[in-house]
Amino acid sequence: MANVKTSIETIRRHDLVEAAYFTFLEHGLTGMTMARIGERAGMSHGIVNYYFSSKDELLSAVVRKANFLIMQDRARRLRLARKPRERITAIIASNFTSDLFTRDIARAWVSYYAAFGQQPQFERLQNAVDRRLKSNLNHALHQLTSPERAKELAMGIAVLIDGLWLRHAKSDDNIDANMAIQHIESYVDHHLGKSRRKVIA
Repeated sequence: MANVKTSIETIRRHDLVEAAYFTFLEHGLTGMTMARIGERAGMSHGIVNYYFSSKDELLSAVVRKANFLIMQDRARRLRLARKPRERITAIIASNFTSDLFTRDIARAWVSYYAAFGQQPQFERLQNAVDRRLKSNLNHALHQLTSPERAKELAMGIAVLIDGLWLRHAKSDDNIDANMAIQHIESYVDHHLGKSRRKVIA
């Protein structure tokens, strides 16, 4: 009986995180209410509160899910990469899948970032994600340039990723996923070319 109960709880928590994830993408942080989540999951408001004591707890689970999807896609792309430069491309592209790089989703993430001042746990969670991104980039970049330059380039790529997502929340932003990737690729090629000449010299 205990195993059955655990299984049901696991399924319900999973369903609620899924519902919260799509509610967040559709309505942003302020519109991600327990009532909407429960309605999407087909569960009562009380059941939602039973499994998650607060919206913040649910949002943390949503962010972990979103980053898991990115990491899953990144791992798939990295398995196909054979050279360090291909690994950099794989990491960049994993942040701009065409089905996720939309204006509504960009606006949802802007609302999440805006909450950092009031919700330090969100910032801590995002810092962990950022460290993982920079670590992945540094590993590939170290094989192409000096350690100091690799660290600088990894930071530049991370800033461009965040900046392109932020700009995409604007109504007049026309950059699609492929254009975003190409913009960062050009940045990497330009700076790696310079750094290669410095290393050789």
